[in-house]
Amino acid sequence: MKKMFKSEIKTAALCVMAAAAVLASCDDNDDRWSWQDEGSKIELARTRGFVLNEGSYGENNAHLGCFNFTDDRMYGSTTTDIYEIQNGRKIGDTGQDIIAYKGSLYMAVYNSNYVVKLNGVGKEEARVSFASMEDLGQVRGLAAGSGYIYVTSYGGYVSRLDASTLKYEGSVQVGKNPEQVTVTDGKVYCVNSGWGYDNRMSVIDEKSFDKAEQVEIMTNPQSIVASGGKIVVCGYGSADYTQYTNPVQVYDPRTGKLTDIGKGTHIAGNGGTLYVAYTTTDYSTQPYTGTTEVYSYNLNTGAKDTGVLKDMPEELKKSTVYGISVSGITGDIYICTTNFVWGDGTVYHFNAQGKYVGKFASGGQNPKKVVFLN
Repeated sequence: MKKMFKSEIKTAALCVMAAAAVLASCDDNDDRWSWQDEGSKIELARTRGFVLNEGSYGENNAHLGCFNFTDDRMYGSTTTDIYEIQNGRKIGDTGQDIIAYKGSLYMAVYNSNYVVKLNGVGKEEARVSFASMEDLGQVRGLAAGSGYIYVTSYGGYVSRLDASTLKYEGSVQVGKNPEQVTVTDGKVYCVNSGWGYDNRMSVIDEKSFDKAEQVEIMTNPQSIVASGGKIVVCGYGSADYTQYTNPVQVYDPRTGKLTDIGKGTHIAGNGGTLYVAYTTTDYSTQPYTGTTEVYSYNLNTGAKDTGVLKDMPEELKKSTVYGISVSGITGDIYICTTNFVWGDGTVYHFNAQGKYVGKFASGGQNPKKVVFLN
C-alpha cells in the first residue's frame, strides 16, 4: 500500500541553482570539487573516507570522522567530528546508516529520527525529519538509485526522497521493523526483522513504487547487500539470543533460489565478491572480549576463501566487529571494531589483496560503516 502525507514536509535545502547549473555543465574535476568544498572550515584532500560512529543509545553522541584514505590520517584530532566542525552542532542520537551518492553523503539518525544530506565536506544541505510522520516510525537504513534516496523506518515502510532536496515522495508498506535496504536492477530490496520474528525480504519495483512482493528468508534478518547480480542477507536466525545461528544467505533474483553459505554477523559486497565477518562476544567479563573470523565468497563461482585477510592481527581476531565496508574506489577492506562504552572504536584497513595496511581510531563509539568520496 502506498502512503502519502498531505502535510508539507519541511526540508532545509541550501542548494544554489546557479552553482548546480555550473556543475552540471562542466566535467572538470577541479570545478566539481570547488563546488563540493563550499563552506568547509578546514582543508581536506579529495581522497576522503568517512566513518560513521553510531554512539550509544540515548547519549546524543553519534559522530562522523573524516580521514584521507591514502594514508588513513584523520582530519583534525583523532576525535574530530567533521559534521560538528562544519555545522556547529552535533549529529544527534544513534547514527544508524550512511551512504555516498553522486558526490554527496546521506545519514540516517535513528533516535533523533531524521535523514540529512551533506556535501563533500560534511556541510548540511538538506534535512527531513520523520518525527512529524508518526506512522512511518524511526529511520533505519538508506539506499540510493535513479535520483532517489530510499529509507526504511520501523513503522513498516520504505520511503522515497528526492536525492537533491530530500523532498518526500511517498512510502510503500513492507513488513514489521524493516532494517537495511539496497537498490539494484530497478528493484528495491529490504529485510524485515519484525522484532525478531519476521522472516521476509520485501521487493519493490522502482518504477511503479506502489507495492511490495515478499520472499521468505531467515528469521530475524538484519543486513542486506547487492553485488554481482545477487542479493545477500545476513541475520540472527532466531528471536531468542541464546539460539542465534547467524546465517548468511544468497538470493538469486533470476531463479528465486536461496542458498546458505555459512555464518556471519556483518557483510559487504564489491564487484561480485562478498566479504563476511563473523564475530561472537563473551559478555561474562569486563571489558568484553570477542572472537572474529573473516572470509570472502565469490558470488559467481561460489568459492569461499577463509584466508582472504593474509595477515589479520591477533588483536582483531579477539575483538568484536561492529561493521565491515569495502571501498568501491580502491577495493580496500575496512573492519570496524567496538570498545563498547569504554572508549572509541578502531578501524582496521586491508588492501584489495587482503594485506594488512594498518589501523586507526574511529573517533567515536561503535563505528559501523565507512564510505568514500574522491
